This record gives sequence, C-alpha cells and structure tokens, in this order.
Amino acid sequence: MKAAQYDLSREDSFFVPTPVQHIDGMFTPEIYKNLPACLSQLLEIANNRQERDVLLLGAITVISGCLPNIFGIYDNRMVYPHLFTFVDAPAGAGKGILNHLRLLGKHIHRERITKSQDEINRYEQNKAELKVNNQDLSELPPPPKQKLLFIPANNSASSFINTLAENDEMGILFSTEADTLANSLTQDWGNFSDILRCAFHHESVEMQRRTNKEYLVVEEPRLSALLTGTNGQFKRLIPNTENGLFSRFMYYTMRSVPQFRNVFAHEMDVPGQLFEDMGQQLLDLFQFLKAQQEGIQWRLDKRMQDHFVKFFSHYTKIYYSETGERVLATIHRSGLIAFRITMVLSSIRWFIDGTKREKPDGLVHPRDLETAMQITLHTIQHSLIHMADMPKNHDQSMKHRRMEQFIEKLPLEFTKNEANKVGKSLKLSAPTITRYLVQGPFERLGHGRYRKLYRDQNEHMSQ
Repeated sequence: MKAAQYDLSREDSFFVPTPVQHIDGMFTPEIYKNLPACLSQLLEIANNRQERDVLLLGAITVISGCLPNIFGIYDNRMVYPHLFTFVDAPAGAGKGILNHLRLLGKHIHRERITKSQDEINRYEQNKAELKVNNQDLSELPPPPKQKLLFIPANNSASSFINTLAENDEMGILFSTEADTLANSLTQDWGNFSDILRCAFHHESVEMQRRTNKEYLVVEEPRLSALLTGTNGQFKRLIPNTENGLFSRFMYYTMRSVPQFRNVFAHEMDVPGQLFEDMGQQLLDLFQFLKAQQEGIQWRLDKRMQDHFVKFFSHYTKIYYSETGERVLATIHRSGLIAFRITMVLSSIRWFIDGTKREKPDGLVHPRDLETAMQITLHTIQHSLIHMADMPKNHDQSMKHRRMEQFIEKLPLEFTKNEANKVGKSLKLSAPTITRYLVQGPFERLGHGRYRKLYRDQNEHMSQ
C-alpha cells in the first residue's frame, strides 16, 4: 500500500486517498521511514512486523504520558498528547515484547517516588521534633503527596482519583494483563470506567468519600493508558461498542505466529538498554518541560489543516457507507488521536533528536502529521475487527475452525456471490459470512470482489 500523497513543501500539493481495500492489518513501510530517529532505534529489537507495529504504538502511548506542559488546540478545546492503546493477542503472539516499554518511564517514575519519599521523611522528622519540643502540630504544613508516574490498574475509584490528584493530575495506566483493570471495573468500589472516559477528554472528575465526607476533584486529568491482553480480556473490559471506552482507544490485534523463533538471536545484545537510555532522555525532557512557566503549543498551518480535514472527511464517508453509525465515534476520535500522535512525534523530534532546550516555533513537522494520520488509518481497521466480533458469548474456537474451513474452500480470487455459496455449504449465516470477509485475511479488489492474503509474519521488515 502506498501512503496518501501529500507533499507539504509544494504549493500545489494535494490529497490522494489510499483505497480502504489496500489497508491491511500491519503498518506500511512508509510509516517507519519518517519517524524521529530516537523512536526508530527502539524498534530494532522487533522480531517481525507485528512486534514492530505494537512497539511503535506502545512507545508513542507511554511517551505521551511523559510530556507535561505540551498542548494543542483541537475543535476549540485545549488538548494534551495523552493516548489510550489496547493490544490484544493470543498467547505466544509476541505481545510480551511490550514489557520493554515500561523502561521508557522508569527513570521518571523512580525520580518522582524518591523525591516524594525524601519530602515525606523531612516532614515526619519535623513532626517528631515538634512533638519532642511540645510545640503545636498545627504549625505543620499539609503532608507531602506521594508522586509517581505509573498508576496501578488494581485500584478503587476513589484511590484512582486521589492518585491523579496527587500527581499533578497526570499519569500512565500501564498493564500487560488487561484482566487486572477489568476486574477492578467490575467491582462497585473499583468501577472507574466513567473516570477513564472523562480523562480521555481532560474533563473534570470528582468524588466524595462516604466515610469522612472528603471531597476529591481532578480539574483537568491527563492520563495515558497502555493495556495488553487476550481477546477475551478485551471483551471483559469493553463488552460492546456502546461502551464509551471503545472509541477512545487505539487498537492492534496480533495474530498467532506458527513458528518457533530463534530465542538466542540477541544473545550478544542488551535490548533493554535502548529503552533505558531513551528513558533517561525522557527524564531530562520531563524535568525541562515541568520547569516551563508557560506550556508549549503545537499547531498545524493552513495547508496542514486542510489536508487533515480532507483526510478524515474522506474516510468518514467511506467507513460510514460500509459500517453505519456505530463507526462514527471511532472515526471522530481518531482525528483527535492523530493530532495527539503528531504532538508526541514533533516533541521528541525537536527536543530529543534535535537535542534542543528551547521552545519550538510550534509548527508540527509535516512528516509527523502524515505518519500520525497513517497510523490512525490502520488502528481504525483494527477497531472494525473488534466491531465485527462484538456479540457476547461467541464461541471463539468454533468460529476459528469454521473460518479456516471457509478460507480453505475459497479460490485465490473470488466474488461475494462465490463466498456466499461456500458459506451456505458450510451452513454459515449471511452476517457470519460478511464478518469473515471483514476480519479474515482478505483483500477487497473492488465491489464484491476479493483475494485471499497469505502473509509471512517474519517477512523482511522493509517489504
């Protein structure tokens, strides 16, 4: 697939959309050619295209939570770069590689904890001295807050709000087992699904504790979330598209790779060191940005804005005509997500690649805008896979066997009528056949025409 053609350096530049039938599950090579260098080097540890894709999505998401005082104006509202991502995969598909991403925020997390603990120790020491000298404890200031970066997923609603409030209203929800969060959200004391929905749009959240009547409020939450899990865990967390959480996430569905990898391929390397080094750079950047009295605003010029609107207007019409109203919330929020990704990419390009410690002029890099839009185009496709598979209590193993039979009986190229005949011979319903065509390994060649796709997950990265 070729990326949409748009050269912002040309006065006569124009938008040529990518046909949706050419958008498959994995990211195109063009996306990787235009990334900031500091981000590209992190992806070298990937063993195949799927792992590279989820590393990219996950890295952007974690970094989005490490950029205080970065903002932009979108739809007449101030927005921050924070992103929500969900990677679902069966066991053994390779999602474990995402554990490296915690290293990106490790130095910030430790620095905040250490600094907080030092302040708490000094506070307790002052308190002890006042007691020894029989002085009035009311002279003590409020106790210091325990600050951190990564917020535990196993949390109560009140504790979650309190943690955000104590951490400058920002943090990262990072969980490699989505069940941890799903379990919390199913409990009366832990159902903070509404808080997550509000936090995505930086909307105020508040709560009053019943025990001591304590009032908690977070005026402008800035939360990033990176969750991974199986498809079953995903369904527990987000059971249907009517759940407002669905359209707030970027998705990537990994497929099983029926191949034993060379587990000793990197025996002379230290893969985590790349992420450790990047984490140290992010700590330096975090401290620099926190020290800024005024925020740093990223913006699009008029040509970029026109391109952005044409891009999402085009695909809104295409997906609405094929899927209906249920896709609109996802498309609309994908525009906001693309803008946030652009802010993340341009920030690290300026501050880390460029090693600059002064404010930029605020104009995003055109490559970062194009990359962000292409990424969201693919994550929309993954959202459609989940939409097609949303009915509850669906027998996954039976569906897989029936789908494999369906694929096997089809010729390399076929029409919708031929697919219907094959499906009927297998006693599949018309909606099931349509769902298989949407989520299966097929390329749509045109109206009612398809081709089967066979991809080697470990094919060369540059292909």
